This record gives sequence, structure tokens and C-alpha cells, in this order.
Amino acid sequence: MPDLTLAQSVLDPKLWFYIALLFTFIFVGAIIIFAIRRSLFTHNDAPNPTGGGLLEHLDHMHKSGKITKEEYDTTRASIIDKAAQRLREQDQSEPNDSEPHTN
Repeated sequence: MPDLTLAQSVLDPKLWFYIALLFTFIFVGAIIIFAIRRSLFTHNDAPNPTGGGLLEHLDHMHKSGKITKEEYDTTRASIIDKAAQRLREQDQSEPNDSEPHTN
């Protein structure tokens, strides 16, 4: 086989075929990986598949017997307390619109 110059090797159709084949495998592999990740991280057993909140999920766990009444009450109170605390922090950090603006 004769030695090819750089220009001849770049223009070689076999080289372009293998490069296209490589990119095709990468593209198809990425699609397969994303499809697998999507199926793994989709929870079909969730009580509200449209994105229900923590309290709905907690209620479902209690009704299905996965947690006791005491665990339910304790966790529910904790979730409500944390949500109320975040709301208070947001209210304190937002500027008050009733105050007059000075220029």
C-alpha cells in the first residue's frame, strides 16, 4: 500500500465513513442513555404523577401503611414548620412596597 500524504488521507472516503459512523454511535448511545435515565427516575407509583407535594406523598405513605401514625404526625409537623419558616424568611428578605421610594 502506498504512503498517503496528509491531504490524501483527509480526503479519503473511508475516513469520512468511519468518522460519520463514530458520530452516529455516539448520538444513538446518548439517546439510549437519556431514555434509560428517564425511565429509571420516573416514579409510576407516586400518588400524584403531576408532581404532588410532600404532604400528599406523606399522606399516601401513611394510608398505605408504610409509616405509623406517630411518624406521620411528627413528619407532617416538621414539614409545616420548615415551610412556615421559609415563608417568614422570604417575607423578611423582600422589600416592602408600601414604603415610599426616594430618588
